Amino acid sequence: MDMRIFLVGLLVALAVCAAGCTQTAQPGSQTPVSTQQTNQVATGGATPAATTSSNTPGGGITQSPTTAALQTLPVGQDLAIQVNRDPLNRELTVIFNGGRGQGAVREMEATVIRSDGTTETKPLASRTGSEVVFKGTKGVDTIRVSARLTNGNTYRFFEQSIK
Repeated sequence: MDMRIFLVGLLVALAVCAAGCTQTAQPGSQTPVSTQQTNQVATGGATPAATTSSNTPGGGITQSPTTAALQTLPVGQDLAIQVNRDPLNRELTVIFNGGRGQGAVREMEATVIRSDGTTETKPLASRTGSEVVFKGTKGVDTIRVSARLTNGNTYRFFEQSIK
């Protein structure tokens, strides 16, 4: 009887290993997705930021103008962003694809830093599929996304330069 229980347990363990259910996604990993010219999904940041973020009294997110490193989102609070550039009219579409941290988002905003030096910031809703569209340039434009979570902290967790 004990041998049967052991064999059943061994078979279950082998099935779990064969299914790949023993690995978890690494925070900060990025998976390229190809739909138009440029897409990427970000599930967190990479390194602590060199500058700080704060919340403004009006509810917006403010950041230091200096270039800072991405911030790592808390464990289990991954957020996914996708960016598409239309090759004809150069429009940049920033899409929120949800994530495990979606319920913890109080507000998000996307910023474009254009190759001509101009910037523009727009709020991004925390509903899966929400999007904002920016006018792009012929040069390399950069998209940054920040989120303020229910823990009160603001994280700049996504940045991508797009040609």
